[in-house]
Amino acid sequence: MKWHIKKHKNIIIVISLVALGIILILFGTNKQKQNKTEVNFDYENYAKELENKIEDFLLSIEGIKKARVMVTLDTTFEKVYAQNQSTLDLLTINTSDGKSPVYITEVYPTVRGIAIACTNGDNDEVKMKITRLISAYLGISSNRIEIVSFG
Repeated sequence: MKWHIKKHKNIIIVISLVALGIILILFGTNKQKQNKTEVNFDYENYAKELENKIEDFLLSIEGIKKARVMVTLDTTFEKVYAQNQSTLDLLTINTSDGKSPVYITEVYPTVRGIAIACTNGDNDEVKMKITRLISAYLGISSNRIEIVSFG
């Protein structure tokens, strides 16, 4: 009889551990969803702002009277929060609303590539100027910048 009780205790312990694991997985997934929903970022507006800034800048270059720019973004917007290095849990502070994660910084999307159509876009000297300036401005390599003549 004692052997059966011992056998049932082990089964109860295993079932309890499995249930605890499922609860932890669900809680961890829910926490990640909350962090993602905090981010309100408009990719189209961000890309459009970059395009407008670059177009305005291009129009200030000698020999360019018209310009159109298309920007493609590569990564997503992220908010970076402090984490405990050993447990990887978010560090929190107590506020009047409860606990809040410790916010460190924002990481904006990186630019994958730029397509530019402009007057004199077929001129090698103009292409070189634009490529150098855009590469320096956005920190991207020149092979991610394509320039054509505006028709």
